[in-house]
Amino acid sequence: MLVGTAAVALTLGLSRWGTYIGYSPLFITDLLIALSLINWLVSDSLKGFRKPSGWVPRSLPTGLFIAFMVFVVFRFLFSLGNGPLLDWIRDAVPFLYGFLAFVSARSLALSTPGTRSRTMRLLWWAINFHLVWTALVVITGTAKGFAIPGPTFTVPFFEVRPDIDAALIAVAVGMLLRNAILNRHRVWSVGGIALGLVTVLSLGTRAGLISVMISMVLAFSLTFASTSKMSPRRAAMVFVVPFVIVLAAVVLPMTTPGQRLIATVDPSQAFSAAQQSAQGTQRARELTWSTVISWTNEDTLRQVVGSGFGNDFLEQSGTKAFLEGTTYKNVRSPHNWFVGIYARMGLLGTALIVGVIIQLAAIIWRSRRRIGSDPLLTASALIVLSILPVATLGVVLEAPFGAVPFFWAAGILMTLASPISQVSRTDHKRGSGDQAMNELHSSNGPHSLAESDVKRRSKLA
Repeated sequence: MLVGTAAVALTLGLSRWGTYIGYSPLFITDLLIALSLINWLVSDSLKGFRKPSGWVPRSLPTGLFIAFMVFVVFRFLFSLGNGPLLDWIRDAVPFLYGFLAFVSARSLALSTPGTRSRTMRLLWWAINFHLVWTALVVITGTAKGFAIPGPTFTVPFFEVRPDIDAALIAVAVGMLLRNAILNRHRVWSVGGIALGLVTVLSLGTRAGLISVMISMVLAFSLTFASTSKMSPRRAAMVFVVPFVIVLAAVVLPMTTPGQRLIATVDPSQAFSAAQQSAQGTQRARELTWSTVISWTNEDTLRQVVGSGFGNDFLEQSGTKAFLEGTTYKNVRSPHNWFVGIYARMGLLGTALIVGVIIQLAAIIWRSRRRIGSDPLLTASALIVLSILPVATLGVVLEAPFGAVPFFWAAGILMTLASPISQVSRTDHKRGSGDQAMNELHSSNGPHSLAESDVKRRSKLA
C-alpha cells in the first residue's frame, strides 16, 4: 500500500479515540507512521533507485507547500524556550505531520495499480467501519464511549467527538454517493448515505452539517465531470439536481444543526434553546478570535512571524476563560485553525497556508475529470475539503486525528499539479491550461507532450 496508509486508515476508522491509544506522548498513530517510514526506507534501499511510474505528473508537493513547511521548521526551532519542552513539541507536531504530504506524494508517484487498489480497499473498510460504529453508538445513546482502565487507553473506546466524526462520515457519504451514481452496490450505498445523514443530523454540529453538504456536492460534481457527455447518466444527474435542492431547503431547517446554522447566519431567527445555545457558542468563539488577533497585532514582530510554539497564547491574550468550562478544559487552540496559525506563525505563515488551500482547490477544479474517475483521488479530495469546515470551528487539525489524514491526502492531490515547464509549453502551443491538464491527466495516466505528439503523428501516418 501507499506509505502511511495504516496510520491514515486508523484515523479514518477509529477517529479520535483510536489515535490516543498508547502512552503519552507516544501514541499508536506515531508508531504506525514511524514503522511505515522505516519499512519504506528499508525496501527502497533493497530495490534501489526507482523512477516515478508516470501515473501522476510530479512526485513532490507544490513549491508553495514546501515553503510553508520550511517556515514551520524554522519557526519551531526558533521557538525553543517559549514554554515547557513538551508543550513546545505538542504545539508543533500537528504542523510537522505536514511532512506526510511528501511521503504520500512520493509513494503515489512510485505506485503500481495494485498498490493503489490495496490502499483504497483498506480506506474503504476504514470509512465504512467508522460510519457503522458511529451510527450505532449515536442511535443507542452510548456516544460517551466505554472507558477501559489503564494508562494505555486515555480516551473511552467508541467515544464520539462530533466535529471530526461528522467530517469522517462526510467522506463516507461522499464516496457512497459516487458509488450510487455509478450504480455500484446501489442499494447498500443509498442505505449508507441515509445512515450517515441521520447520524450527522443527530450530532447537531453545524460545521459537520456543512462538511456533509460540501462532500456530497463535491462527490456529485467530480462524478459528473468524469461522466461522458453523451451518457444518459449525465442527463439524469442534471434532472435530479432541482429536486435535491428543494428537498434540502425543506428538510434542513427542521433539523437541529440546520436550525443552529440558521441562527448563526440570522440571529433574529433564534427561537429554540438549541439556536440560542448556538448563538452563545458562536459569540464566545468570535470574541476569542478577535481578541487573539488583536493580541497578535500588538507586536510587529509577532504580527509578521507569530508568537511561535510552546507558549499558551490563549492565556497570554486573556481568552482562555471564553472557551473553557464544563465541556473544554486545558484548551490551547482558539477553535479556528487559521486564527491559531496567525497567532503562532503570523502573517507569513497564514498567507502561505491560505495559498496552499487555494492551490488545492484549484488542483481539484483543474483535474476534476481525472479525480472523479479514480476512487483514491476522489477520497483524497473529500478528506481535504470535509475536514476544513470543522477545522474552522473546532480543534481538529491541531490533533493527529485531523492532521494525519488531511496532510496525507493533500500530498496525493498535489501530485496532480503539473510541472511548470509542461504547463507553460502546452499553454503556448494550445492557449488553454485546462486542455493541458486534460492531456496530462488522461484516463490512462499522464503522458509527456512529446509522447502525445508521437502517437498523434503515428495515427496520421
